[in-house]
Amino acid sequence: MHLSIVVCAYAMNRELPRTIHTLSRSYQRDIRDLDYEIIVVDNGSPDPVDEAQLQAIASNLRVIRTFPAEQSPARTINTAMRLTSSGMLGLLIDGARMVSPGLIRDACDAYRIDKTRIIGSLSFHLGPDVQMRSIAAGYSQAVEDDLLAATPWKEDGYSLFGVSVLAGSSNEGWFGCIAESNAVFLDRTLWNRLGGLDERFRSPGGGCVNLDFWERAVSASGYRPCMLLGEGTFHQVHGGAATGGTANDRKSSFKEYKSIHGKDFSKTRYQPLLIGSLSAELAQKFIGEPKSSPRRVHSIRGRSFKVGVPPPLLDSIQAATLKNRYKGVRLAKNPFDLALYLRVLEKLKPKTIMEIGTSEGGSALWLRDQCRALGFGTKVISIDRIPPALDVEEISFLEGDSTCPRETFPHAQLAGSPHPWLVIEDSAHTYESVHAVLDYFDQNLLSGDYIVVEDGVVADLRGQAYLRYADGPNMAVADFLLDKGARYRIDSDTCDYFGSNVTYCPNAWLVRQ
Repeated sequence: MHLSIVVCAYAMNRELPRTIHTLSRSYQRDIRDLDYEIIVVDNGSPDPVDEAQLQAIASNLRVIRTFPAEQSPARTINTAMRLTSSGMLGLLIDGARMVSPGLIRDACDAYRIDKTRIIGSLSFHLGPDVQMRSIAAGYSQAVEDDLLAATPWKEDGYSLFGVSVLAGSSNEGWFGCIAESNAVFLDRTLWNRLGGLDERFRSPGGGCVNLDFWERAVSASGYRPCMLLGEGTFHQVHGGAATGGTANDRKSSFKEYKSIHGKDFSKTRYQPLLIGSLSAELAQKFIGEPKSSPRRVHSIRGRSFKVGVPPPLLDSIQAATLKNRYKGVRLAKNPFDLALYLRVLEKLKPKTIMEIGTSEGGSALWLRDQCRALGFGTKVISIDRIPPALDVEEISFLEGDSTCPRETFPHAQLAGSPHPWLVIEDSAHTYESVHAVLDYFDQNLLSGDYIVVEDGVVADLRGQAYLRYADGPNMAVADFLLDKGARYRIDSDTCDYFGSNVTYCPNAWLVRQ
């Protein structure tokens, strides 16, 4: 036997058959001569794993059942590993994770190159967002069943990348560091040297036992683990301890880690040895976040918040944007958004533009002039804590504080303005101010009106100055869309006109339905 893969399961009658199918010889590519076995560890499931059903999917499978079992699978997995005889071992600590079709092939290639190192893979969550958030927004097993039914994953397993997002543990993407791997491979000598999983982890599902194992294995590999490019695992919803538990449950797991190690958990930094291949599409979609990224919300409605401009180019664009002027006054708008605003103006033909945050007034002047050139009699209302001392026809510069719009905005003047409206939130860029403005205007917008939230790009801009915004605009947009549901549509045609979110307003060109 060349390879033994241990898959741990608890109450996964829905998820496990899919996982086993993705590990089967009929699904995995380029492994025709590989002699391998799959051992499913049933860690005390109330209804036993159906061995006959799984063997019909993969004949090289057997089940080891422990009942009753400890709530942590560490001891059961260690026992199962001792019952195998292969030199190369694989572990999926969570049986709800489907895998990509080249995972076993590339893991074996990495093993042949260097048997002394741990071999890891990135983790993904099926659905529009990491499941800790998507479940709260209505993602469920039924929704996931429909998603998978509409995805040709049995014919092309790589299609799963199109309906998934990076897991939080893998948020740095292909070329970053991961906190854990949910499909690891290693030589039996290294497994024995590490002592397997640490059985001191007793929390439900093992708590941080998998993070701990990856941390120790990376250290034992000289901080040069092998990482598989273009392959990964895809988590299905199953009510697990991590994705299905509460924030307090997760805190409890990390407290257990600290009690064992005497320190808080932090992601291990390493220099990976990269094995496999990576398409341009996957490289672009899952390039991930740098370790210093302030990003706190990654996606909404299946759309990443990442701005689709490479960081060095974005730095240059931002430097020029900050110097941009119009008619002698500051106009801090990038060239992409200037073009996008022109498209929206032509499409919407706004009778009123309301701008929250104006600085020197350059953007208000520019918007007024574009509307004039298009033949629209548009009224511009520009609100700022300290409005500029400009007297311009068709523009009203008014005083107001975006952090408390209900107390400071000129309600009667705004409410009496004709629709359609284009509302632009470009004030303090904090979560509190953006959320307050969105909530305020939600009561007054009519079907077809636009509201645009500027500067979600702060999560992508490099430099200490942008960290203070703490991803506020994107977080506020995500929470607003989760709260308002179908009342608002992301104008994806505008967001993606130059490429995926090539705008300073990622996912934030919003249309009232």
